[in-house]
Amino acid sequence: MVRTVTEHRNFHVLPDPWPSQRDTLQRIATHVLGQARFRHDGLFDLVPLPGGFGTPVLGPRRERVRLVGGSLFVERVVGDEVRSLTATTDVATVAGSSIADLCAAIGFEPDPGFWVGNDTTDLGDPNEMLMLDSLSAQVLGEWYLLGQRAIDEVVASLPAAEASVGRLWPEHFDYGIDLAARPGVRCNLGAAAGDGFSSEPYLYLGPWNAARPGSDDYWNAPFGAVLGFSALDESADPLGRAVEFFLQGITNLRSG
Repeated sequence: MVRTVTEHRNFHVLPDPWPSQRDTLQRIATHVLGQARFRHDGLFDLVPLPGGFGTPVLGPRRERVRLVGGSLFVERVVGDEVRSLTATTDVATVAGSSIADLCAAIGFEPDPGFWVGNDTTDLGDPNEMLMLDSLSAQVLGEWYLLGQRAIDEVVASLPAAEASVGRLWPEHFDYGIDLAARPGVRCNLGAAAGDGFSSEPYLYLGPWNAARPGSDDYWNAPFGAVLGFSALDESADPLGRAVEFFLQGITNLRSG
């Protein structure tokens, strides 16, 4: 059954089965979008976008590739004078296509050796038909945007915060930053799509060192602390709860 947006009015409902949907999205993020960016500037990090995620605007044709719902959008703008610009958008449907088809729609062939880190997800059969619920990219995009907004509010609330630029990494399929909780003590803040640690998406705060000051109840993961998708589902204010989660961890690290 093809589900419509009206059946799910917020990010709290995960398409089923989520692990396989997430893995398909990660393959597309790595071997289609990541490689599409790499062709322009040798980088492969992505950005969250409403309804999904994609590349920044890149190259002389100002190309942007984005996955929104069940469609891949390839957008280009050519020209140096605003009155003579030529803008084009090509759209490819994901479900029923393959990695090879999506790459061809952009203008390249998938590289089996493409690398985004030591945990790069396998390309697999590039001609295998993709099975993707049209809501999966939308739900994940909204999840990343929630994490991004919460992180932005946290950084804005910290005077003279020393923080990196937020990026969406295909390797672990998470959006995140690192920042200094206090001089000499850095931590990662992010929103993950789920992985071997947790099948559902989660927010995380991971200190760079082994110290875990403050309440033991907060440090609930081997790498630090997490707040799961389902826990936010129970909150009347998911954004406020996400901000609170991050700030609690930073406060703990400052107390150590």
